[in-house]
Amino acid sequence: MEEKERVAKILDVLEKRFPDARLLLEFRNPFELLVATILAAQAPDERVNQVTKTLFQRFPTPRDLSSAPLSDIEQIIQSLPYYRQKARFLKEASSILVEKFQGEVPPQLEALTSLPGVGRKTANIVLANAFNIPAIAVDTHVARVSQRLGLTSSSSPLEIEKDLTQIISPEQWIRATHLLSFLGRTTCSAKKPHCPECPVREWCPSFTSF
Repeated sequence: MEEKERVAKILDVLEKRFPDARLLLEFRNPFELLVATILAAQAPDERVNQVTKTLFQRFPTPRDLSSAPLSDIEQIIQSLPYYRQKARFLKEASSILVEKFQGEVPPQLEALTSLPGVGRKTANIVLANAFNIPAIAVDTHVARVSQRLGLTSSSSPLEIEKDLTQIISPEQWIRATHLLSFLGRTTCSAKKPHCPECPVREWCPSFTSF
């Protein structure tokens, strides 16, 4: 079975197992997703969703957040890891959005990664989920699952992304990200993967290794 055929079969099976696979961060517009994704670094999505409800009630727009006292932002997000650094990122990124992008989140990778606190993964999440622009966001789940399934031999997120884009068609990039992430969240866990329960174990070269 060729690699593209194998990954297509894997994604087809995962679609049947996880039809509701999606981004778990809650947002109503590109700005809210950008903020939520910055906050989600090394933090559980559920906690981020709780924090952003309060944050967006107080500061719903880039202009509002850019003019907010840093101490107010810190107080709202203090339950998250690295909250002081993240508060600074949010305030600085919001100021840049207002000054350079007319208060709008730009739908370009280069522009997004120019913002404080925004790396390639964050930018790809925003592009895919806020703008429906084909992109693969390599989070820890996508990276782990891709390695175990033999879809990549790299540990570099950038190289993993490149490998995946070569064997998955662009129209499937967004969906593939959600499906691989859900497999990692529910079954292919970091410490103890539940291989006997895995819906794609038939196509996994790591199956007998655990």
